[in-house]
Amino acid sequence: MNWQIANATAMLRAPQVHRDLDIDRAGYVDVFAALRVAGIDCMTRSMPKLFGFYFGPDDGGPAMLLNASLDEIGLRHTAAHELGHHVFDHGSRADTDLDIAGLQPQRVWTAVEKQAESFAAWFLMPPQAVDAALRRIGIEQVQQPEEAYEVARWLGTSYAGTVRHLRRLKKIDARSASSWPRVPPQRLRARLHPPTLNKPTSQLFPIRPSAGRGVLHVAAGDVLLLPPGSRVANLPHGLIATDPEPWSAESAASGPAWRAGATVEVTDHFHQSAAFIVEVPGHPPISVTVVAPVRRLGTAEAWGSTPEPDHPQAADQE
Repeated sequence: MNWQIANATAMLRAPQVHRDLDIDRAGYVDVFAALRVAGIDCMTRSMPKLFGFYFGPDDGGPAMLLNASLDEIGLRHTAAHELGHHVFDHGSRADTDLDIAGLQPQRVWTAVEKQAESFAAWFLMPPQAVDAALRRIGIEQVQQPEEAYEVARWLGTSYAGTVRHLRRLKKIDARSASSWPRVPPQRLRARLHPPTLNKPTSQLFPIRPSAGRGVLHVAAGDVLLLPPGSRVANLPHGLIATDPEPWSAESAASGPAWRAGATVEVTDHFHQSAAFIVEVPGHPPISVTVVAPVRRLGTAEAWGSTPEPDHPQAADQE
């Protein structure tokens, strides 16, 4: 099986799974909630040589074991990949390296791994969700790697995986799909917000005027970039607003066209998902929901899941 066939079968199968598991294809896909609905047991443990393991029905499954050392993006991708093994009836599989960062273009993939990997992309990034992310960014086509990074933040996916999928959806050309994965995400973050160089594990979430009613899934240390001149109302506990950093001449020369104003940092004290209002001069108030991180240790039943809070209303919306 080549990649074209694997991609075609995954493109057809993923929407069926979305429908069967009652998943909103226009938003962030909660793969762990999907596993619960599908009746697939999931747990994590430290596994130095494995990303994940899928146990088929013949081996006491369906169940999956994920590497607890992965970050949330890695866990989500691996879980979706293992779900691919499940829906295609591949049987029990051990995945030693899924190349989530896209650093091994010459890697040899077996037929079943190609199919599961393609399924992970279509499952986590349905076309409707990608289009919704583009609307929140305020664009129709992706022109810069920084914009691909922003799409990945809205979808909760890896930068390299998002770039590959944008090509499948014809949102970028072949040349961009080939060159952009070679741009280190650290460089993209530095161009969006230079102080991020001091926080190499932080993810950045630019909040543009078109991001109203958006939902962001964050982790401690992540930073929300607000539009210039904006103010924040009813900021939840555990989120800290800071004044804009000075924009050096060097940063201005290499940075993107859009610049952030103040920032909101996610601290270790942010435990309950909440919504807040960003007031931007010349634009309607932006309602943004921030979903708190979940500590994924042990079995999925212990991870917890809380519904997203209602969106607050600005004074002129009441």
